[in-house]
Amino acid sequence: MPMFARAAPSLRAGLTSCHQLRAGCRSYADASGQSSGGAKILGLPIWLLAAVGVAGAVELSGNGVFLKAKSKEAVEAVKQAAAPAAPREAVLIKDQWIPFTLSKVEPYNHNSKVYHFEFPPEGKDKTTGIPVAGALLTKAPDEAGINDDKGKPVIRPYTPISSPDETGSVKLLIKEYKGGKLTPFISTLKPGEGQLMFKGPIEKYKYQPNTFDRGLCIAGGSGITPMYQLINHSLSIPDDKTKWTLIFSNVTEADILLRKEWENLAKQHKDRLDIKFVLDKAPRGWQGPTGFINAQMISQLFPYHDGQNKVMAFVCGPPPQVKSISGPKDGPRQGEVQGALKDLGYTSDEVFKF
Repeated sequence: MPMFARAAPSLRAGLTSCHQLRAGCRSYADASGQSSGGAKILGLPIWLLAAVGVAGAVELSGNGVFLKAKSKEAVEAVKQAAAPAAPREAVLIKDQWIPFTLSKVEPYNHNSKVYHFEFPPEGKDKTTGIPVAGALLTKAPDEAGINDDKGKPVIRPYTPISSPDETGSVKLLIKEYKGGKLTPFISTLKPGEGQLMFKGPIEKYKYQPNTFDRGLCIAGGSGITPMYQLINHSLSIPDDKTKWTLIFSNVTEADILLRKEWENLAKQHKDRLDIKFVLDKAPRGWQGPTGFINAQMISQLFPYHDGQNKVMAFVCGPPPQVKSISGPKDGPRQGEVQGALKDLGYTSDEVFKF
C-alpha cells in the first residue's frame, strides 16, 4: 500500500524555502556525470523532498515519489523547483579586456596584500567563470604605460582566492616582488578609483572528483594560490574521497601565505588533508621540515604509491624550484617530468605543472 505524507497547506511557501535552500548549495558531477550534491530519497534530492513535504502532499511508493497538488499551477511549480539551477553567467571574456575597480585592500604580511576588485555594474550578478583549477590574466590600463623591454604591455596571470561561485567581485592575493613590472603599479591603486584590466579565464587543470586516490601539492611562495583553489574545491565536495598532502615551502615563517586558511581546512578535514610547511630559515623551536624540497624530503612526507592507490602530483612555484622538483614547462605544454619527481618514479601522467 502506498504511504501518504501531508503537511502545511501552502505549497508555494514551501517551494520558496526550497529555492532558497537550493541556492545555498552546490552540485557536483561524479565520473559518471550524475549529480552528487547531496543525499537523495527515492530519486528526489532532500532539499526538494523537504520543501514539498512541508507544504504539499507526497505519495511514497516502491516505484518512486509522486507529488499530489490541488492545481496545475502547483504541479508546474514543483517541476520548476526540481529542475537544476542554471549556471551563473561569467563576467570574463577571453578575447576582451574588461576594467575591474579596486574596492578594498587588506594588508596580509610584509610583502603581500589581498586586493578586492569589483566587476562593472552590469556584472554584479555574474561570476568570474573560472573553472577549477584556472586563472585569469591582468594588465594595467594602456594609459598607465606599464610595458616590458619590447614595449608590449606587461601581462600577468593570477589565481583568485575567492570562491568560483562568488558574484560581483574577485579577490587576489598578490605578492610584490622587487623589480616587478606590474605589482608595483597595483600597489599604487586607490580603492574606489584604481582600475586593473582583466581577461580570461584560463583553464589550467580540469579537476574531477575521485579520479585519483591521493593528491600531492608542492608549492613555493605565491605558487600556493592554485593549490588553495584546487584543494579547497575538492574538500567542499561531499562525495569526493580524494586525500591531499600539501608541501609548502617559504623562506621564513612570516612568508607563509594563507596559513590560517590552511590550518582551518586541516582541522575541518583531518581525514583528507595533511599540511607540511617547509622553511629555509626556521626560527628556534620550529617543529616542521627545513631546507630545500628534494626527493628525500618528498618521499618522507608523501611515500610514493605501492600500486594500490592512484596518485597525482601538482607543482607551482618559482622557476628554479619547479625545475628542481618536476622539470620546467615547455612553453604552454607540460614538458617531460624531470628532477626529484622523476627520480622518485613519477610519470608524465602523474604530474601537473601550473
